[in-house]
Amino acid sequence: ICLSSVGCGIDLGQTATQQTFWHQGVERSFLYYAPKDLPPNAPLVLVFHGFTSNAQTIMDYSGYNQLADQHGFAVAYPQGSIDAQGNTFWNVGYDFHADSGVDDLDYVAQLLPFLQETYQLSTRNTFAVGMSNGGELCYLLACQEASRFRAIATVAATMMSQELDRCQPATEIPLLSIFGTADQTTRYQGDAANQDGWGAYAGIPSVIDFWAGRIQADTLIRDTLPDLVVEDGSWVQHEQYRHTLTGPGFDFYKIVGGGHDWPGAWGNQDINASDLTWAFFAAHLD
Repeated sequence: ICLSSVGCGIDLGQTATQQTFWHQGVERSFLYYAPKDLPPNAPLVLVFHGFTSNAQTIMDYSGYNQLADQHGFAVAYPQGSIDAQGNTFWNVGYDFHADSGVDDLDYVAQLLPFLQETYQLSTRNTFAVGMSNGGELCYLLACQEASRFRAIATVAATMMSQELDRCQPATEIPLLSIFGTADQTTRYQGDAANQDGWGAYAGIPSVIDFWAGRIQADTLIRDTLPDLVVEDGSWVQHEQYRHTLTGPGFDFYKIVGGGHDWPGAWGNQDINASDLTWAFFAAHLD
């Protein structure tokens, strides 16, 4: 039993350390991994799991620990709360979470300085990436906590319509999105009528238009990537939205025929979502 008001750790061998962290009177947990002899002021990446999933699962399939070893950064995998139906979740505004009082934005805002101070990590080179529900939390972080991050990435995630309508980032932030056009869980064209019960959410073209508009993009570079693995039934188009003079960019990897996947782990094998997101983060190191 952990009685500390800050955090307690359980050694899980060479994979990660399980930590607990008290937030608003509730004990939350996360997995933390850092390469041996990581120097002070190293970057930090937060990796958020999807709905019904968990920190251990996304740690296993993302391979972010191996990237941390290769490139010299720390990585934390926060664990979502349990909802009334017994599912792990991040509170991003689903209809069936309307009565939830979980404030995951504040949880992240409190967790970040704890990690940075405890492990002597950079207070500037902080990044976030998430899958599905975890990616939707990342969009919320981009909307409401942009100043805490250098760049943010999402995989198989969209934005709830009400969140898109009121999104007003305090500062512009580089964003990368990966999404499959044949996603059967989160519809590429959105669900404005809430047919699936999650709540109304935006289509990916609307999300792209919003973030490209935020940076006043006047340049679009579109490339079709090599279809390296024909058997996966999908191919990738890379779209780079830029302002020719200043400002961060918005990158979109459109997986044509792709599903609700983390490319490289399952689904599309032409790209690797973990490699791409870290490369995007690395390009924005301060």
